[in-house]
Amino acid sequence: MKIQTIEYVYRKLPLEHAFATAVGGVSNATCLFVRLTTECGLVGYGCGCPTSLTGESAETAAFFSERFAREIAGKSPLRTEMLTSLYGGITYGNPAVKAAFDCACWDIVGKHAGLPLYELMGFDKPKITTSITVGLGPEERMVGEAAFWVKKKFQSLKIKLGADPAANASVVSAIRDKVGKDVALRVDANGAMTVSDALAFAHEVANLDLEFIEQPVTGAAEMAAVAKESPVRIAADETITDLSSFAPVLAAGAMHVATLKLTKVGGITTGRKMADVAQAYAVPCMVGCMSETQVSIAASVHLALAHANIVYADLDTFMFLHSDPSSGLKMKKGTLQPSGEPGLGISVSDTVFAHAKSVSFKRPPSPGR
Repeated sequence: MKIQTIEYVYRKLPLEHAFATAVGGVSNATCLFVRLTTECGLVGYGCGCPTSLTGESAETAAFFSERFAREIAGKSPLRTEMLTSLYGGITYGNPAVKAAFDCACWDIVGKHAGLPLYELMGFDKPKITTSITVGLGPEERMVGEAAFWVKKKFQSLKIKLGADPAANASVVSAIRDKVGKDVALRVDANGAMTVSDALAFAHEVANLDLEFIEQPVTGAAEMAAVAKESPVRIAADETITDLSSFAPVLAAGAMHVATLKLTKVGGITTGRKMADVAQAYAVPCMVGCMSETQVSIAASVHLALAHANIVYADLDTFMFLHSDPSSGLKMKKGTLQPSGEPGLGISVSDTVFAHAKSVSFKRPPSPGR
């Protein structure tokens, strides 16, 4: 089986409402859609989110998509390891482009086998609970937003924090009082605090039964200093960049929980390896996301369902899109489950690819012609 046609297109999808974090606001999802079609008619979809956070732009996404497409035309989509090595030989960075191409190949792998991808990869669990994010803002608004999601039957909230440890502790305490003790709470500062402020905050909220504090500070050394002294578990996100640097950060004790974002690490192939590495260090994983569609969210869901060391999920952002051109995931009371169809189990509107660039495999002429 060979890849016959590769289509790729970069799109900006607006969110329903702008979303605030400690490092700025987000008003749209920047998405690179990939569609691969094989000689036998199997179609695979992938999506990555190239942004400044992944060191990418629309221009670099277009450039490397063209490079990747020309390299993989005529090759087998089942050879995910070989293709991952090929991408790495072309560029060290550009993980979102790698993720889009990698996930499209895995979609075909599942369809070729006639199985949902999580069943093909190991089937540890049939569904997973995701947190829903409460954006940074005035305390009253954040408390109201938390109550809104709990009323919608979400049982896990992720609360965005700022730099002020006192204000952070106040809003988390107010939300805990509002939603009660049965709702799981985790918080995320996106590296906004200092080591001393992060530890002051951690001690202040130690009795509020938080699952973990995600990325309270920047830098692996700073994260390790907080993780060593914090009475609350520390999760790393921005500190985790790629497979090659992952083990040293784990060995340094920079986290109690590792957040893996497929669009940031290069896709399912690399994400599986990183979950394995974390498991060797007895560090459980959470699959996270940027502003993404159901295509890339589904890839994370399948990986989570197939890997015993992925025990948490923060895969909510497709719900904040004004319009998602992809569909197929099942969300019920904060629990995510694939459609059950082969591969990713996702459908993507043809309109997405209306103005896509395309590369096709051309067979070499037969000898003697």
